Amino acid sequence: MALDRREFVTWSAAGAFLLGLAPAGAKAAADVALTPWIKLRPDGRVTLYSTVSEMGQGARTGQAQVLADELDVPWDLVDVEQLPLDAGIPLGTGGSSSIRRPWATLRKAGATARAQLIAAAAKRWKCPQAECAAADGRVSRQGASFTYAELAVEAAACAPPADPPLKPIAARRYIGKPISTFENVAKTRGQAVYGIDVRLPGMRFASIRQAPAYGAKLASVDDKPALTVPGVRQVVRLENAVAVIADNTWASFKGVRALEPKWTDPPLATSSAGLENRLQSALGAGDAQVSDAAQREALRADYAKAARKVEATYQTAYLAHAALEPMNSTVQVTADKVEVWSPTQVPTRLRQAVAEALGRPQRQVVVHNTLLGGGFGRRLMVDYAVLAALVAKEAGGAPLQLIWTREEDVSHDFYRKALRSTYRAALGADGAIDGYEVVSASTDARTGDADPKPYAAVGRFAATLSALPTGIPQGPWRSVDEGLSAFGRESFIDECAHAAGQDPLAFRRRLAAGNDRALRVLNAAADGIGWTGPKAKGVGRGLALVEAFGSLVATGLEVEVDGKALKVRKIVVAGDLGTTVNPQQVTAQFEGGATMGLSAALAERMTFTNGAADQQNFDAYPLIRLAQVPPIEV
Repeated sequence: MALDRREFVTWSAAGAFLLGLAPAGAKAAADVALTPWIKLRPDGRVTLYSTVSEMGQGARTGQAQVLADELDVPWDLVDVEQLPLDAGIPLGTGGSSSIRRPWATLRKAGATARAQLIAAAAKRWKCPQAECAAADGRVSRQGASFTYAELAVEAAACAPPADPPLKPIAARRYIGKPISTFENVAKTRGQAVYGIDVRLPGMRFASIRQAPAYGAKLASVDDKPALTVPGVRQVVRLENAVAVIADNTWASFKGVRALEPKWTDPPLATSSAGLENRLQSALGAGDAQVSDAAQREALRADYAKAARKVEATYQTAYLAHAALEPMNSTVQVTADKVEVWSPTQVPTRLRQAVAEALGRPQRQVVVHNTLLGGGFGRRLMVDYAVLAALVAKEAGGAPLQLIWTREEDVSHDFYRKALRSTYRAALGADGAIDGYEVVSASTDARTGDADPKPYAAVGRFAATLSALPTGIPQGPWRSVDEGLSAFGRESFIDECAHAAGQDPLAFRRRLAAGNDRALRVLNAAADGIGWTGPKAKGVGRGLALVEAFGSLVATGLEVEVDGKALKVRKIVVAGDLGTTVNPQQVTAQFEGGATMGLSAALAERMTFTNGAADQQNFDAYPLIRLAQVPPIEV
């Protein structure tokens, strides 16, 4: 996302040229672009462009906070829009990178525009730029001032500086402040537009039924049962699915459910029964990848001769994303244009995929990215938009909205993969470990990130990683590999502490010695959960420490067990994230992440029979209930 000086100059010069330079002192009659990120409007409002999708995480607001702070513009004059695809900068939201990756570029963009506005004011006043100051949407000098809008045209013509001065921390107005997201008011009024809210003149609606087993194809289908449903217009056959186009969503749902398509046999037809044994057999298979063969042999030799040794195996299940808004997209296909309205995390990738599926040049495809009713990594995939485009191609030029039923959404996901991992370590005479080995097998793709990076005292590590082909689609789910591996690593550290007869907190402190950031968050979580305080019978406390995506996070839980019933009484999350742009949104992320993690541990599990999902809806795939969510302190 970094822009070099040449790109800044090109954008600014092009913006000024397209507008036509007005005489000095003239106010712009149209919007003026300063850098790819900022547009000044004649009425004094400022549009800040964002590279990310908004799915409840507040990233657009966070990016706007960074831009607005360096530009120094009143927040109540700020609007935010997604950067147009034709700006030439890839748009996407994933990898926990929406703020940290473009941080430096966004600051530079705001500071560059501020410098251009100062240069424009100095030219008007015929004075050195050092005598001018930009603040609160105006450039001032000796009691006189111009608004940014009054300087916009001339500022666009000013050469952007190679290294604009950035604000010192003490001068920041918005970075670090708990500002509400731009969409909050619209959401509370029911005015926010998600993908399923899109409505266009002459619009038709469709639903789809995909091959239940992954890898199967459509063999045949009788249209008649669907065509007898009032409102149904046509049945569309695709390679591995059948869709029904109707006058409304309910008619399309009824029509597609009335069909009884015949499918071919899938090539793999994986079943969850026996999957645990298959993953166990895949541990250390011949095609396994080894992170460090010499280190692995040394660890194994020490383990073989150790007087005290610890081995433990952990397994995680397939998980669905189960976003509140099911997969959907609206597409209109005409002779010279394809227009897409979609809740996507990756507009650039979606545009490319739709163009390829329809055999069109990308310049003909226009993507409007709506709000997302949940992403979590599922909407990094573009299958639902491509299917909508293929069905819309048969709609005679009318805009068509394809909405999946909840059954299609749950049973045709890109799931979090299943993983089985065995950890081994030799305990020293003092009970400590100076290294460990992990041997893991996961479905279809190898799982990494099991290294001991939060723990400075663990100097040795080796991973043997295998993949078991299943044909079940897999994709990113929240924290991706780190979330899977951290469960095994942190559980294993507890096992080592217990085997050594040591307190798990003290054991972790010893392993984290020398990592001051890790120790601070670990101690904060332990204090918040009351680690050393008295406990009632049946109450336990646990800790975990993770370093990922540039941040350190420790979590503490208090759990009560009564017979076979388990209740989490409290969760404390402590994070060291560096600069926090919007503390309110970070708190919400921690609360949501903790809740989803708890749901994954207590409630969720996908299984498959002959390549088809056993769970179809929330009756069989339960999410954690509100009554199960404990107080969460951040």
